[in-house]
Amino acid sequence: MDTVVQWNIRGFRSNFEELKLLLNRSQSAVVALQECRLGEGQLPPQGYTLLLPQGGFPGSEAALLIRNGTRFSEMDLKTGLHAVAATISLEKTLTVCSLYLPPNSRVSKLSLAELFERLPKLFLVLGDFNAHSPAWENSRRDWRGRMLEEFTAENDLIILNSGEQTFVHSAYHSISAIDLAVA
Repeated sequence: MDTVVQWNIRGFRSNFEELKLLLNRSQSAVVALQECRLGEGQLPPQGYTLLLPQGGFPGSEAALLIRNGTRFSEMDLKTGLHAVAATISLEKTLTVCSLYLPPNSRVSKLSLAELFERLPKLFLVLGDFNAHSPAWENSRRDWRGRMLEEFTAENDLIILNSGEQTFVHSAYHSISAIDLAVA
């Protein structure tokens, strides 16, 4: 069975060996990465194709790794958000989008709506939303969490998180769930 994995890698180069281990263990067809901090000339692990947002600028914060031999079609999202997407042929055809929303950037419902409207139905958006809400097991709610709660309700979207925490803050040792899977 082909799997899709999300990882907020927090540095492609610094976690490259761990990424190779993950790929060897999981044999994932698709890996959505956030906070990549890619440098020029960075190559994907052997056996995978690396997709970056259109323009593929150095320092890209969102990326998709697609296992070689997996049929896919890259999408031109025409968005100012850190996002990349491809339609993937697995057991079913599915569009997978990797999204990174920096913590201090202002993100509107409109910019999210424009992104989600460009995705063909049967999509999975995997990302670091940097949004806090009790709806996905955070102890607090911030403005982005409230906005995302409203956005998902207004657009009949589902947050697939299991309730597990996804982030440990290195300085404060606090935990939260800011990495989300939305369908």
